[in-house]
Amino acid sequence: MQKYDLVAPCGDYCGGCGQYNGLIVETAKQLKEFADLYGFEFRSEGAFDFKQFVKGLEWFIENAKCPGCQEGGGLPGCEVRKCCFEKGLRICFECEEFPCSKFKDYADPDTMDRYKRFKEICFEKWVEEQAQKAGEGYEIHLQKVVALKP
Repeated sequence: MQKYDLVAPCGDYCGGCGQYNGLIVETAKQLKEFADLYGFEFRSEGAFDFKQFVKGLEWFIENAKCPGCQEGGGLPGCEVRKCCFEKGLRICFECEEFPCSKFKDYADPDTMDRYKRFKEICFEKWVEEQAQKAGEGYEIHLQKVVALKP
């Protein structure tokens, strides 16, 4: 996918999302490896069901993936995506009605900061900036650089 294809209609950048870039899957894999390697099963006895914990990690490994909003990922029935596609917009930040009630239902706490930056520097430069942040390990939903890498 091209970096412009990684722009979600709501103003998220999929390249910085742990579901899209594999961070969540890789984290679950690493945690499962550590749990097996260090024999945590006996340590967890009486605290929680270790087998269910491992089953949960395996679920994340198999299911915590997203193809990106432009490829049908993201929230099913996302009103922002539907609206942008109907209006022919790449991103809701381009809409004259922004921010509307549809957007407010899906926005992350820092979306307005991304919007302000978008308006300052234009679409292309904004995408470059988002791609650079993602490359440096910034996870868009956690709103911080993560230590683990996909």
